[in-house]
Amino acid sequence: MTSQLRLALLGYGFIGRMHEQAALACDLSITRVCRSSDDWRAAVRADDVDAVVIGTPNALHHPQAMAALRAGKHVLIDKPMAVTVAEGEEIAAEATAAGLTVLVGHMWRYRDEVIAARDRIAAGSVGRPVRTRGFGIHAGWGPSGWFTNPDLAGGGALIDMGIHAIDTARFLLGDPSPVRVTASIGTAYGDYPVDDDGVVLIEWSNGVRSVVESGWWQPRLDGVEAETEVYGTGGFERIWPQFTHATPPPDDYVHCSLPMFAAQMADFAHCCATGATPVASAETGLTALRVVESAYRDAEATRR
Repeated sequence: MTSQLRLALLGYGFIGRMHEQAALACDLSITRVCRSSDDWRAAVRADDVDAVVIGTPNALHHPQAMAALRAGKHVLIDKPMAVTVAEGEEIAAEATAAGLTVLVGHMWRYRDEVIAARDRIAAGSVGRPVRTRGFGIHAGWGPSGWFTNPDLAGGGALIDMGIHAIDTARFLLGDPSPVRVTASIGTAYGDYPVDDDGVVLIEWSNGVRSVVESGWWQPRLDGVEAETEVYGTGGFERIWPQFTHATPPPDDYVHCSLPMFAAQMADFAHCCATGATPVASAETGLTALRVVESAYRDAEATRR
């Protein structure tokens, strides 16, 4: 059944090509590929398309997802789900009303090391979790183009990188709800109207506190993308080894690797076929977006 799913890919940058490789690894059919100048509206309405995979600038996620859902297509949206919570809620409501699948690209939930850490924590490896520290950072590098345009991106490093660390912390803790979000966010490393440095504090419904650091162009890394440390009453966990200049990763190590994207795509295909809820569901995307929106709001209020 899953091999019959026919996909339209919207966007063909890094993430679009990764989704393409993931779809091919899952033996899915790609019938349409829309680059930036192509007519995506025709693609989402096409009879030879069952599902739409959205890997375009953030501001397009909402209109493209809504058009696809209204055309009766399932949707996989790269994170963030949208640039505002209101837009994300509209996507989720449309999918529910139409009985269609929405998966949001929080792909670290599909990484073996992240799942293993989640399972160890659930089994009591740290005792009662008390606090987490997570990283969504680029060292010595940052994107350009639409990523630094607030109208297209909806923000900077927090909505680009920090959102991964936010969702990974939540996943490790068993998906609690955020009850309070505070943040200090700024621009320190570049000349653009979006953030490239920030710290977010989340208080979760299970009593755990999470610190998430986000940034571009940082001088060093304490942890690779989505790395999360978990401190508890009886121990400590971290997802990956602490790669440093003294102890670098192996030469063949790939952090943003195909297998987790393929596992995500397989989950999407399965849920499209069965109506099951994806691991990275619309609720997952909405919760991460609510934390990001709350963090930006708190940081702005503090600056006034």
